Amino acid sequence: MNILLENIYNSSFFFNTGIGIFSFVCIYILIVLLILPASWLSLLSGFLYGSYLGSIIVFISASIGASVAFFVSKSFFAKKLKNLFSRYPKFSVMEKIVEKGGLKLIFLARLSPIFPFSILNYFYGLNNIKYRDFALGLLGIIPGTFLYCSIGSLAKSIKELQNVQSPSNLYMTIVGIVATFLVVYFSAKYSREYFENS
Repeated sequence: MNILLENIYNSSFFFNTGIGIFSFVCIYILIVLLILPASWLSLLSGFLYGSYLGSIIVFISASIGASVAFFVSKSFFAKKLKNLFSRYPKFSVMEKIVEKGGLKLIFLARLSPIFPFSILNYFYGLNNIKYRDFALGLLGIIPGTFLYCSIGSLAKSIKELQNVQSPSNLYMTIVGIVATFLVVYFSAKYSREYFENS
């Protein structure tokens, strides 16, 4: 990772060109599709492009990567897993909960740091979720994206960036805790309603 960061830093002039930004977006999309940690790229985006432009680049990249993962999951895996859901009722209940929660649960899960971004993209593709709700739910990553990019923009050098710890502040901690609590609350509520009506 350190060697990769140094190589990118040495090519920082390239990454500030139109082709460079496009290359950065492609790398970010690939990382999201491969379910690899992308937080370091968000920090790097802040370092290379600043808080605001960096956040926009990351949000666009993450949204494209998430959308591709969503459609790949829906096209290639959803039908196969329907048979698995029919054999195991617990999976069917999870599907119904997510479907009923829709945009509300998607948005809250995006705000919560507990749920991995890349895994959620594929998971939502397995459920009967409208792409519109999936896309709107991506707005939930904006606060975390801006925080990462802002902290990355404060680094004076690539060595400083390498030593940056995962950013956290009181505001994001509170938002994350509340969002996680609400996801659990609504999931339990919809689960109870499902069993009462079945």
